Amino acid sequence: MKSFERREKVARAIKIEIGNMIQKGGVKDDRIDKFVSIVDVNLNASLSSARVLFSILSYNEDKEMNDLQLSSTKAALNDNAGYMRGVIARKLNLRYAPKIYFVESDALSKAVDMVDLIDRTVNADEENKGID
Repeated sequence: MKSFERREKVARAIKIEIGNMIQKGGVKDDRIDKFVSIVDVNLNASLSSARVLFSILSYNEDKEMNDLQLSSTKAALNDNAGYMRGVIARKLNLRYAPKIYFVESDALSKAVDMVDLIDRTVNADEENKGID
């Protein structure tokens, strides 16, 4: 039970540190969008690898442009993962920092789609009430 608590604490701390590095310009890469949001961090039981789920908050109508921006940001994050690993090891005082892998998450885009669907349903319902 103690290892699970430690894993959760380390995952939470990694999430905060990576988010701070991205937002405050600690990672200097033009391909990384400033609207990157770290959604979750999943650590394995031995704390040797971390899967970091991220999403981009900016939204374009062009699906192809979104995919290009997402793949470019993912490549940049993975290219800078070693640097982030070193910073995390120093800040969290870890002897062995986990190897970091970035994976895109579609949770925020699904949430935006859900809000749009709810808005359309409410507007359609209000129009139907006006007709009756």
